[in-house]
Amino acid sequence: MSSIVMYGNEYFGQIDNGLTPAHFKYRFLVEGDSWMDRSSMFHTSLLQCLVPEFDAANEDVMFINVSMFGDTMRRMGSQATEDFASWLNDDLGWTFDAVLLSAGGNDFIDAARDPAAGLGILKDFNQQPQPTSGHDCIDRNAVGELVTRWLDPNFKRLYEVVRNSRFHADIPIFLNNYDTPTIRNAPAFIGGKAWLYEAFKKNSIPENFWSDLTDSIFNDVQTTIAGWAFGRNKVFTVPTDGVLTPSAAGSTGSDADWLNEIHPNAAGWAKLAKVWHATLKTTLN
Repeated sequence: MSSIVMYGNEYFGQIDNGLTPAHFKYRFLVEGDSWMDRSSMFHTSLLQCLVPEFDAANEDVMFINVSMFGDTMRRMGSQATEDFASWLNDDLGWTFDAVLLSAGGNDFIDAARDPAAGLGILKDFNQQPQPTSGHDCIDRNAVGELVTRWLDPNFKRLYEVVRNSRFHADIPIFLNNYDTPTIRNAPAFIGGKAWLYEAFKKNSIPENFWSDLTDSIFNDVQTTIAGWAFGRNKVFTVPTDGVLTPSAAGSTGSDADWLNEIHPNAAGWAKLAKVWHATLKTTLN
């Protein structure tokens, strides 16, 4: 037997075909965005790269994936009592060893790209005095509202679903810490737009400040995620920041460890999988 990654809606078909969950050493429930999704859109994924890491150690793992490309912490929290909760509360005859979660990145990206210029987490510099640094381009009040009004309460809701579950109240939760991308015109899918690139252009952020601004945004993302773990039982962040080789500014396709502006390529996923594997093994053993 070897490790397997499946969407939640594939589970009972796999059972009919002879899948025996109790035979796996580890069983993980996976929730999140495209950094957790078992999607062929990106040629491979973190979960698919985790499979050979566990198989090489002769440890079979079953991943039940309820992640969805483009998902946000706001939606995950609001729907945590639905499909996510059913996996934790239904009597399946076996239990999960941990929840793997990737959330928060899209919330910050949406808060930069979706509102009109100056109405999100980025300040508007169209026909305005120019900033003195990338850090000055962030609206701190908007970031604070995003985190305290939307992200923290929705993680709390998801966390409580786990802790109040019938069979899994004491399992650990592992949080994706992302890595810091290079803002460039490299859309996540053909025909789409490079989301942060478009947000920076819309708000007339000077290009010489893009790198520092991106660092600031993802530092806020990672600080938010660290806050979810602080003071909570068995919540761990996986140290992925700084793992990937940055793509070159101005590149428009797969470059270094990045397939596009915000997603790793196969080489990048493989690097991240090693960090996830080491963290899971160290914590679970």
